[in-house]
Amino acid sequence: MEQYLIFTDSACDMPQHLYDEYDVRIIPMEYTLNGEQITFRTEAADRDEYCDRLYAALREGADIHTSQITPYNYVEAWTPELESGHDILYLAFSSGLSATYENACNAANQLADDYPDRKVVVVDTLAGTSGQGVFVHAALLNRANGMSIEENEAWLLEKRPYLCHRFMVGDLNYLHKGGRVSAAVAIVGSMLNIKPLLIIDDEGKLQVVAKARGQKPALKRLIQSYKHEMGVPDVPKLVYIGHTSLYEEAEQLKKMVEDVVEEGTVVEIQNMSPIIGAHTGPAFFSICGWGWHRVEEA
Repeated sequence: MEQYLIFTDSACDMPQHLYDEYDVRIIPMEYTLNGEQITFRTEAADRDEYCDRLYAALREGADIHTSQITPYNYVEAWTPELESGHDILYLAFSSGLSATYENACNAANQLADDYPDRKVVVVDTLAGTSGQGVFVHAALLNRANGMSIEENEAWLLEKRPYLCHRFMVGDLNYLHKGGRVSAAVAIVGSMLNIKPLLIIDDEGKLQVVAKARGQKPALKRLIQSYKHEMGVPDVPKLVYIGHTSLYEEAEQLKKMVEDVVEEGTVVEIQNMSPIIGAHTGPAFFSICGWGWHRVEEA
């Protein structure tokens, strides 16, 4: 069976060794930090340095903007691979949070006319950051186990509803800037040290589902919520923990997760991509993996 390439983008967070081990291809994304335009490659060895710089700057009130991938960027990245005889499976950042998926589909349609004998399959992950990483990791394992591009696509679409994201955001003001909460809620929540808990819903959009007062209670609630989600059959036992350069706290959260997950589960820690972190702020933790009740309140 002819091998196909798996692409994703810089909104995806995975362990660094997977990029080389499985030959993952990345479409980079850009952000602007205090007027400086930066191309972020999530697979780069120095990615944590970019993350550390960004979150330190956010804590000092930096101005940051992100930009989406254009159809031209996709055509430019995929054309040489198609000319070399490769098919492409692209796992895109959630359509509920970005135009990334739509732009990828437009590029794939254009390339289908130019390369009728090749395939460009675009899958909307309805995910981001560590959740997108879990999804891509599963696709890589499927390919390694011999799934064709069509079989892999079908498996991913079947299992996608079971992909769970659980987030804790430390500062409601970032959610207010993104239109997620009102100014009044942000002000009162900040005064009372309220930590909102979020999910990514079935449309791939952020949704506030609960609140806790203080970071420790919020993290415990994340753990309790995910504990009730586990047990989906026929999926890799993976849990990814995301954070915003909060290394010590992330290690503590990992130990808490390892105390409740099923035997044999691989628990990984990821520094979150600046592409997502720009919108969540510098005090963020997530637990992402396969679960039963994706939209049930935390």
